Formats: sequence, structure tokens, C-alpha cells
Amino acid sequence: MAAPPPSGQNRLIPAPTAGWLSVAAMLADLAFEADVHGRFTAFGPGKVFGQAPAQWLGSDLTALITSPDASLRALELRSIIAAICDQSLAWQGHLRLAIPDAAASRLFRLSLAPKIIRGTVTGIYGLLFDLDSLELPPPAGAAADRRREADPWLCNAATFTQEMGRRFDRLDVEEQPGCLLYLNFSQTAPQLRRPVATQLANQLKETVRPTDLVGRFNETTLALWCDGMDHLAGGERAARFCTQFSTLLPGQARLAVGVAPRWARSGEDADTVIGHAIIALRTAAQTKPAFDALPATWHVWRPAP
Repeated sequence: MAAPPPSGQNRLIPAPTAGWLSVAAMLADLAFEADVHGRFTAFGPGKVFGQAPAQWLGSDLTALITSPDASLRALELRSIIAAICDQSLAWQGHLRLAIPDAAASRLFRLSLAPKIIRGTVTGIYGLLFDLDSLELPPPAGAAADRRREADPWLCNAATFTQEMGRRFDRLDVEEQPGCLLYLNFSQTAPQLRRPVATQLANQLKETVRPTDLVGRFNETTLALWCDGMDHLAGGERAARFCTQFSTLLPGQARLAVGVAPRWARSGEDADTVIGHAIIALRTAAQTKPAFDALPATWHVWRPAP
């Protein structure tokens, strides 16, 4: 099997502390870490498919694959793990997992990236997204065509990250800041996530500048990068989004916005800024709204003193 390509895949955020698990668990159905051999070493908060995390620690990642008609085989997954650790690649694919109390196996999207500490790959970061809880996707070609027709201006996670990072050198030369905003809506029925995300994205398109960069990171998270925007302007825009967009959400859905500024010549790369935005987003999601009539909160990332 050929090694996974280094580009065209969603990027994971390799945070240096155990806090990565709690942050990532907010954005996925399961966040985990594994060693270089693919054995589980840690999980995000909560149970792992209905079981205590201790029951999974030390187990092989390939043990998740239980369906004979799985699109990803155990041997292939071992090859992918080896390639990730040997070549520091990120990878994304599909696999079927048998979930306790479920009538049949469920289709998940698996995202993997190397865990790098002081320049050495020490393990793997992983995220699992339950695709069967969402609208079933059409064939790959049809899905790509429909995405191009529906939102040709909306970047996927990989393209967004690359384009945002390319702007940093110019902003450093011009001594200009930039700001990343993550918008996430929670407590939304699975069948409503896609139309809600599309509606929010269309609303964003009407309010942002032509130079702003807009992307979609997963079913419930949109991203916005703004050249020349500092933390104060980013906070003001986040507050405005909370007011404008809350009325677009159905039922008990709630909007949270995380703001992560990047200062000129800070040396921060795209992954670092994204990590700050995720932390700010999680803080906003955990904050109680000031008014029940406005179920939305925002938070600006600030470095530790």
C-alpha cells in the first residue's frame, strides 16, 4: 500500500500538553493518543464507546476494526501508522466500528497525525467522527461536485491552514497582526448540522471582507481568518457574530466563538494559532451566556502570564 500523502488531508493540532485531549474531545466523537506501535495511551474525557478508558489502554488501534466489510483493513492501518511515525505525515480515512448497544457497525472518519516532542515522533494523535449520525454522503465524485457548486469559496481544513500560514510572512514584513475566529454551534440534531453550517457560512460570506479567509473544519465548526485584525477588533467581531447568528440556530442550539490573535514577528505558525483558537473556543463553550435570550458566548485567547 502506498504511503499516505502529506497534503490534502485535515490537519490535527499537536498541542504540547495533555490539555489537547480535552480540547479535541469537544470537536470529535473520540479523541485519543497512541504510541508509535499504534497502542492506545490516552483518551479524551468520558467513556470510550460506552466503556471505561482503562479497558482500552494498551489495546492495538487496529482492534477497533471489527466489521469484515470495513473500508480500511487492519493491515492497511498498521501500514498507515508506520508511515505517519516514519515520515511525519497526517492522514484521514474511513473505517467501521462495532459500537456497544448499536444494531450494526457504524462508519467513522479517522484522522491521524504524528505526536512530535522535541523533534521526535513519540506517538500519534487521533480523532474519530461518527459519520452515520449525519446525513449519509453521496459517492466521492458526486460529493466533490456538490461541494464545488454549493460553496466554491469555502476552504476545507487543509486548504485553510495552508493559505493562512502563507500570509504570515507578508504580515510580519508589514508588521500587521492577524486574527483567527472559530465559530461552533452545539446541541444541534445531527440531521440539521449540515444545513445550519451552510446557512452560517452563507451569512459569513455576506459580512466578511474579500481578503478574509473562510473555511469549514468539521460538521459544526467554521473558521475565519482576518489580515490586519488585532485582538480587540477580533473580540468586537465575535460579539457581533453572537448577536447576528444566534437567531439562525434552531431550538436549543448554542453558538460559541473562539478568537486567537497573531502578532507580527511572533514566530507562531498556523498550527499554533489554530491551537489557541480551539482553546478559546472551548472556553467560550463552557461559559454561561449572560442572557438566556442570547445563547451565545465568545472568548479571546490570551497567553498564560
